[in-house]
Amino acid sequence: MAIQRLILDTIEDDDYDLIAIHSSLASYRLAFALNKYMDLRLFRKNQDIKFEYDTQAASFPLFQYHDHFQYNTYSLLGNKFRIKIKSDTSPAEGLFADAVEERYTTKHLIPELKNVDYFLKIEAETSLFSSKSLTTNLLTIPQIITAYVVDYTQLKSKNNLIFE
Repeated sequence: MAIQRLILDTIEDDDYDLIAIHSSLASYRLAFALNKYMDLRLFRKNQDIKFEYDTQAASFPLFQYHDHFQYNTYSLLGNKFRIKIKSDTSPAEGLFADAVEERYTTKHLIPELKNVDYFLKIEAETSLFSSKSLTTNLLTIPQIITAYVVDYTQLKSKNNLIFE
């Protein structure tokens, strides 16, 4: 009896461009600035991107815009989420008894790029899209410190960018 082998080809990754954005703005203000300067119509999705880290849950904001004329989908993702840690220590006595020490920890959507504040993921169905020209346009926005294209294939946590 002949032995049959099935060869499973690797599943092709989604083809998209990923731009890292450094900005101190809140996510809704950055989405507004991108809408204003880039002529986008980003809107906040009803469901954020949620991840469970050990005993803590993190929720990353997600703004999206589907451009039906150029067949592009723009997704603005937050990379940082700040979580308040519950203190297990007993309250202090004396002069500082009423002082409450609040501790926070920061969780990242893409831990390899901890300094990045936001990601702009562009899924383009046509070959006319240029991420370099979009990056140069992003740099003209005064509230954006810097922006650059990231090679997502080199990221270990690239699966975190799959949210639909």
